[in-house]
Amino acid sequence: MYLKCLVYGVYSLEFVQSVLVVDALFRTFVTKFGDVQALDQVETLWLSVPILTAIGELPCIENEWLMF
Repeated sequence: MYLKCLVYGVYSLEFVQSVLVVDALFRTFVTKFGDVQALDQVETLWLSVPILTAIGELPCIENEWLMF
């Protein structure tokens, strides 16, 4: 049961990360097309890229340590 919850949790985090990245990219390159200053805005990328990636990689790091 623990492993199933872990897998669902990682998939949920990856889904949220994908939605946040796609939303930020859509707003930057589609909605604000031609606005050079829009390329300088960070929006939600500070959360979706480094933080959610680090949280999603924790189970992988644990498995690699157990394999070693």
